[in-house]
Amino acid sequence: MRKNDVLKMSLATALYVTPQILLADAFVTLESVTLMEEAQSGIGEAKIISQESLEKNQAKEMKEVFKDEPSISVGGGARNAQRVYLRGIEGTNLNITIDGAKQGGSLFQHMGDVGSIDPTLLKSVEVSTIAGADKGNGALGGSLAFETVDAQDLLRKDQDLGAAIRGGYYGASEGYSGGASVYGRMNANSGLLVDISGVHQEDYRTGGGDDADNTAVKDRNYFIKYSLLDYYDQSLKIGVTHTTNEGYYIATGAGSDMGVPNPNAATSRIVTTRDTYTLDHRYDPQSDWIDVKTNVYYNDRNYKNKSNATDVTSQNYGGKIKNDFSFQTGNLNHLFSVGMDYDIEDGITKTSSGDITNTSKTLGAFAQGSSNYKIATLKYGVRFDDYSIEYGPRHEVTGSEFSPNVGLDIEVFEGLSAFTNYSESIKIGSIIPVQWLSNTKTTTTFNGSLNGDLEPETSRQIEGGLRYKKSGLFADNDRASAGISIFKTTISNLISKSPAGGGTVNDIYNDDVDVISKGYELKTTYDLNPYRTSLGFIHADVENENGVAILSRRVAGSVGDTLIWNTTWVLNPQIELGYTLNAVGGLDDEIVRPGYAVHDLSVQYKPASLKNLTLHFAVNNIFDKEYYAQTSLENGDTLVEEIGREFRASFKYVF
Repeated sequence: MRKNDVLKMSLATALYVTPQILLADAFVTLESVTLMEEAQSGIGEAKIISQESLEKNQAKEMKEVFKDEPSISVGGGARNAQRVYLRGIEGTNLNITIDGAKQGGSLFQHMGDVGSIDPTLLKSVEVSTIAGADKGNGALGGSLAFETVDAQDLLRKDQDLGAAIRGGYYGASEGYSGGASVYGRMNANSGLLVDISGVHQEDYRTGGGDDADNTAVKDRNYFIKYSLLDYYDQSLKIGVTHTTNEGYYIATGAGSDMGVPNPNAATSRIVTTRDTYTLDHRYDPQSDWIDVKTNVYYNDRNYKNKSNATDVTSQNYGGKIKNDFSFQTGNLNHLFSVGMDYDIEDGITKTSSGDITNTSKTLGAFAQGSSNYKIATLKYGVRFDDYSIEYGPRHEVTGSEFSPNVGLDIEVFEGLSAFTNYSESIKIGSIIPVQWLSNTKTTTTFNGSLNGDLEPETSRQIEGGLRYKKSGLFADNDRASAGISIFKTTISNLISKSPAGGGTVNDIYNDDVDVISKGYELKTTYDLNPYRTSLGFIHADVENENGVAILSRRVAGSVGDTLIWNTTWVLNPQIELGYTLNAVGGLDDEIVRPGYAVHDLSVQYKPASLKNLTLHFAVNNIFDKEYYAQTSLENGDTLVEEIGREFRASFKYVF
């Protein structure tokens, strides 16, 4: 079967079964794409993965959080090897936050990245594909903002104290999960949430019937959040999270984050932890001129190899203050955000002779605005970053950069809009993991010279297209949307090292070859109670400036044309059915990867006699397809295959 045959067959099937979708809708926004519903913000539109979507997918790990989103792929089989890609750009080059807390760089290889988040605690995930000035530094390929739930999100209107227990079973890994929450109102405005959860699974079974070695894992999550809402025009949220991921993994070489491990290879007991402390304050006196949001955070991520005493930590701490205000001048309506943010990351590697610390600092100031006149909205902003970063015992890079953005949105006629946007961003870190930086010596050169200097990593993003939204298209109570987006992201001056891999760092340099992700994205949705269906498609060429396809650690990864068709049917108040098709076309250029199509079915059941109980059943990869994620890294001619057919069952009971 040729390169895109699987994709074309799957696309034809979807179009035959639901031709009304194509007449109805798609929605790709300027800065993001909405998964479950459109969400508006003052300076643009956001792509939101809702709590409803996460619950429907029974997400237990990061790979399943983005299951319905074609622009995001997650490579790597084992939990510790998973890495996220947004339009082919790897997570190291994204600005990733949890309740505003910046997550920093990789610890060892890529380990210690976003895989520690418990999806059951997420309220939403915002995916921004274009970097606004207020999104923070480091958003070379966009940003991911994870927001956790509050006690008030879980309590019923007439409820002051509540609790929930949940559990799940996952057949392909003989795994199980469990959790318990207690939440309540401390008074009319404040609430407290306490949650404990965990996942325990064995090596999972692949579509070929074999076990994926070293994929067994134990996760533990502890979460406390206090929330004071709408108290004399103010709100306050304080969150504390501790997560632990533990397993017997390959530490280096084949099986660590690339290729299939040798069955006889020695494993290491590896533990990664994350401790996150956040404080959010908002003052909104219902004034057009004042809406102040303040965020302060401390984020500690640790990688510890118990077998060889490797100990690596990243400590991020900082904050952000932003004020939103609006006003009119004649027929123009203006909305602005102005503010500052600050971030420090200490990368610490413990050695027999003491700790080795490399510190980076960024102080940013930003202004982001929009001006609307009748059918046209002009968006514009600028960001200023003053930065410094240490590379080893004798070299520090300092400097400052401006990053502008501009966009235009025009309503062609009612429901149809044309948009375009341009944005620049910088990052002062690097794709070099924290532990590898500890091997920098006094003899290390920079761009080939002992007295050389480094430029910050930069990106230029441009996007444009059409979107259409309509209610009452075919029926009085239906909703439809349709859209296309054409995009290009160019990343320059990536900071790399030689030689590749661990060991002494001889040279740290700016790569003079740009990384480019370009393509187009389509999205359709149609909602007519009790049916909802969506069809998403992305084509992205991920290559260097010479046209050579890329699949590189912490940089970018090529993915075949991806189509995701998702449909839900509320059969009655007790039963909801779901179906998802994930079809990916093959790659056959410099990188060769076969295409695949995976089908999932799900059922949500709420017994009428037990209104507080929700049951979920699913069969994922119905036809037991043998495949691997295209962004997984190979070793020789081996890649870790993805999970095969899996029966899932889970429950949630609220008190």
